[in-house]
Amino acid sequence: MPQIRFAGFTAAALVCLLSAMATAQSVDEVLDNQEGFQRDAAASQQRVEQLDDETVALLSEYHTELERLQDLQTYNANMRTMRASQEAEKARLSQELQEIEVVRRDLLPLMVEMIDVLARFIELDQPMLLTERQARLQALRDNLGRSDVALGEKYRRIIEAYQIEAEYGQNIEAYEGPLALNGRELTVDFLRVGRLALYYVSLDRSEGGLWHPLDRKWQALDANHLAMLDFALRVARKQAPPNLMPLPLWTAGGTGAASE
Repeated sequence: MPQIRFAGFTAAALVCLLSAMATAQSVDEVLDNQEGFQRDAAASQQRVEQLDDETVALLSEYHTELERLQDLQTYNANMRTMRASQEAEKARLSQELQEIEVVRRDLLPLMVEMIDVLARFIELDQPMLLTERQARLQALRDNLGRSDVALGEKYRRIIEAYQIEAEYGQNIEAYEGPLALNGRELTVDFLRVGRLALYYVSLDRSEGGLWHPLDRKWQALDANHLAMLDFALRVARKQAPPNLMPLPLWTAGGTGAASE
């Protein structure tokens, strides 16, 4: 059978040529595909590494946030404990304020009564240091109406006034002061022997007297008592050494003599 020729090529040669061309094309495609696979693998590896880095970062952030959560939980627990303590303290203070208000309502009338009792006591007592004692009494009354003086301070001053009055009965004192006597205004020396006796002597030592608490008036003393009163005044002022001396004392029926 004769062979067919195509432009100088036999059919067999053409088949071989086509087969070679097809094989070469397949190799190129394989190589291209291989390169594509390699590029895809490299990209995939890069993506895996990127995801791995992101995973590590997210994991680190997760642990950080977990620690923050634990810290916040601890803080919140402590805040709840503190709030419970504050609520308890608030309730206690509220209760105390209510009790203080009750005490305030009860204490103010008590202080008014204490001042009235003190005023009555001064009125019935010997007429000693009247100006000083009445001024102290008026200051106590004024304090009760002052908003800038605390309730405790008002009470303290009343107690202090009572203490001063109590001390009058434990010492002797000599002082100069005015005396209204039989229509005359005199300046005299007073001698207070505790609350046992109260005397006066004129500055010229020409007259003297003893306060009689039952009669509520001054009883004149004999001239022989004036020298002893003068010496007692000097003892009270620490101008003479202490010594025993007979001084008149009041009695229900008049005056008698006693030793100081």
